[in-house]
Amino acid sequence: MRPGALIPSRGLEEETAPPAEVYRRIGTFLEALAALPKKDWRPRRDGRGIRIEGPGLERVRRLLDALGNPHRGRKIIHVVGTSGKGSAALMIAESLRASGRSAAAFFSPHLSSLAERFWVNGRFLDAPLAGRCARRLAAAAAEVGEDPAVGPPSYFEGTLGLLLLAAEAAGCDCLILEAGLGGSYDATRAAAPAVLDVITPIGLDHTDLLGESVTEVARDKAGIITPAGRVLCGADHPDARMEVERAARERGAELHDPPRAEGLRWGIGGCRFDLRFGDGTRWGGIETRMGGAHQAANAALAAGACRLLGLGEDSVRAGVSAARLPARLERMAGWPAVILDGAHNRDKARALAEAVVSLSARRRIFVVGALEDKDYGWMAAAFAPAGDRFFATLPPGGTPRPALPPEKLAAALEGAGAVGVRVLYDPWAALDAALAEAGEEDLVIVAGSFYLAGELRRRWVPAERIAASGEAFPEGGAFPEEPPL
Repeated sequence: MRPGALIPSRGLEEETAPPAEVYRRIGTFLEALAALPKKDWRPRRDGRGIRIEGPGLERVRRLLDALGNPHRGRKIIHVVGTSGKGSAALMIAESLRASGRSAAAFFSPHLSSLAERFWVNGRFLDAPLAGRCARRLAAAAAEVGEDPAVGPPSYFEGTLGLLLLAAEAAGCDCLILEAGLGGSYDATRAAAPAVLDVITPIGLDHTDLLGESVTEVARDKAGIITPAGRVLCGADHPDARMEVERAARERGAELHDPPRAEGLRWGIGGCRFDLRFGDGTRWGGIETRMGGAHQAANAALAAGACRLLGLGEDSVRAGVSAARLPARLERMAGWPAVILDGAHNRDKARALAEAVVSLSARRRIFVVGALEDKDYGWMAAAFAPAGDRFFATLPPGGTPRPALPPEKLAAALEGAGAVGVRVLYDPWAALDAALAEAGEEDLVIVAGSFYLAGELRRRWVPAERIAASGEAFPEGGAFPEEPPL
């Protein structure tokens, strides 16, 4: 019997099902796929210290073969790094769209709706098309899973396959693929060759898998570099930069630097700055709709990438201005003021703490939850001096890695000097408690995990509205923007 024959012709998508229900069914299938026994996808060491090889990229390559390699013939841009990947990727995608090119972009993780992973020509993937692509994915997954040497695809590999199918169906010329974890063994690397590899700032994250030093993490992420290709490096840590330079040299890839952001002014509503390129070219008055000094660096990286791709200044200005992602210093509607941010590593936590301290508030009340593999000690050290009250909680279930027990996070916060720390396992109860305690002059900050921020964002922007509208910011779902800077 043909491998996909037992997959029903309907079920993952029904013509009459609401968009949110279509995506719920696709998510259910992907979670079931993830639960199937499978080999670790990257090399690891067992309890005795013996190296055990994993299938690496072989499994995802088999999946793409079974799907007909929908990425072939398209211009692929990889975006990898520790911080700023999603923002830079969306800015590049929006700039390509502004230039008149057809583009699709892949993001992870999603926050409130699975639809947020699949961006096609300015909108999240239309639910009926998502359902049709999911049926093809299910058949291909069954085919690949029959070989015990590789086993069934993972959740992440499945979502990548779905985006590539959707981009093919939509006739997209360009694919912008945000890496999930690392570079050498990240599934996005299987979609190759890339016309450009973009490396954002690199710091310590996923140290259990990528290495315990910036050098080791950078070495893994630099594995994304395409032989004889082009790479734009935004990594400013000296050790990370050295690793990227070494990898580019060994692979015969051209190494480029992004422009510098100068004269920065920013608020919650966005940033305004100038860009100065290495050849002396200057673009004045670039604007973003995402706040924080780090967004200027992300925009500079995106502008450098777009210039290498042949885009003009007007397209880049429009794309950088149009790009907007949730839970990036996002001010939600209503009072008391609430900011959602996915800060989950030391660099992002530091950037968030610096940002919220600069905002006017009587008290700053944090609702914080993290996954167990995060460096929560550094997170606590960044947040403790920035807050007046803390609620340590759990991210929602269904995350790819176990959650950090809130007691551990609370102890780390107290050890870093935080006062008024309370443990509440239920994240919704933690948010309610913070809101009940906050006055109109106070600021509530939800941070530590994109999964936590995405779950609690549903209070203001339901997943059903995101799936139905195809937008992360459907009308009425977010705080009105500040006046131009």
